[in-house]
Amino acid sequence: MIHLIFGRWGFMFLLICFLGLFSCQSPSPKILIPNVPKGYSSLPFGQEASKEERKEILRVIDRFMLAVNQKDTAITKEILVPGIQKIRYVVKSDTTYFNTSDSDKAFEGFTKLTETFEERYWDATVVSNGYIASVWAPYDFYIDKVFSHCGVDLFFMVRTEEAWKIAHYGYTVDQKNCFQ
Repeated sequence: MIHLIFGRWGFMFLLICFLGLFSCQSPSPKILIPNVPKGYSSLPFGQEASKEERKEILRVIDRFMLAVNQKDTAITKEILVPGIQKIRYVVKSDTTYFNTSDSDKAFEGFTKLTETFEERYWDATVVSNGYIASVWAPYDFYIDKVFSHCGVDLFFMVRTEEAWKIAHYGYTVDQKNCFQ
């Protein structure tokens, strides 16, 4: 009877849950989370940041956007851990590729460009455990007020004694899947 109601795979899922081989209380019924050791939470170590922590973290991301838009390396020296690498993943209609580079050198190169930049992000997801955090946000980018590309920014943050800082970041440069 159970087999007829849930089908073969649904029955197997229920059997696995019943036997306790996996915890079946995941946020998505398609994802099985292994049993969590006693004393630990079934939540990941880090969850959506509190309202106040989110504000602190996004203040740093706002400063990053200001640094990009104004080509201001003084701001980057305040908010970036020195010597970090960045990842740039390019998505075009005929190819995709990625590269890594020294963030300090990349920002120094920005200051020599004559074009104006405008990068905007929205709907940021901020996950934190109080010591490290990640920020994932879609964005769009304009050069001289003309749309250039869209993508996703991903920042890895660390809390220092003074403030949150960006310890690593990456982004996609998508010229294929943008809504314009």
